[in-house]
Amino acid sequence: MIDLYQYSIFQYIVQIGKRLVQRMKPDKFCIGCDICNKKSPLFNSLTDDELRLLNEDRHSVRFHKGEVILKQGTRADFLVSIIEGFAKMYIEGLHNRNLILDFVKPWKLMGGPGAEINAKHRYNVVAIQETLVCFIDMGNFKKVLASNSKFSEQFLIYCSGNYLAALDRLVDISQKQMHGRVADALIYLSKEIYNSPIIGEEISRQDIAEYSSMSKDSAIRVLKEFERDQIINLNSRQIEVVDSDRLYEISDKG
Repeated sequence: MIDLYQYSIFQYIVQIGKRLVQRMKPDKFCIGCDICNKKSPLFNSLTDDELRLLNEDRHSVRFHKGEVILKQGTRADFLVSIIEGFAKMYIEGLHNRNLILDFVKPWKLMGGPGAEINAKHRYNVVAIQETLVCFIDMGNFKKVLASNSKFSEQFLIYCSGNYLAALDRLVDISQKQMHGRVADALIYLSKEIYNSPIIGEEISRQDIAEYSSMSKDSAIRVLKEFERDQIINLNSRQIEVVDSDRLYEISDKG
């Protein structure tokens, strides 16, 4: 006979299974690539047949804050596109130090370059807030690239833009002083991610430090100096940019 403890464990496993199944069901915002009501602009040049091909073996998953979407070192069998929410992309470096490469919003495609080199992801992606993610089969994506030259050209331009942005960041974090790097981080978060002078509490002080390639203590010290100089306000876990002109000046001076 199954005792009460074993029955409780069984019920717990059943509930976990139901939650996983629910999360794997088609989302109202991610029904299919051919009829998606939040389709990536990158896919606008695809035909209905090509969109249906992308929809084969595709699935969508909701991730809660802090959950791992992609893990560095795992097999890169899928391209990943965020439908709603946002996440951070980072590399695990030496001595448990991380470097945030980017904060990812819809509709950035993720999966390479490791997919074409050793079929492994070269970075981690972690949800910063509730995030809906679409996983697109890599094999089907390659078939679409081969069949549609216009889409291939657009995808090449997209990848080149990411590459150039990475080069600019490499110059910034290697040649700018700490104040310039933190200023860059605040400008990017305010202008590109939030489109607002308010940087949300989802972005931690540790995130700003890892994006700026410095220690958390150093990042906090610079943020407090910016607040003292009335460039920003530190409202609990939020950051409000009150003098963007000063931030741009600090960024330019490096």
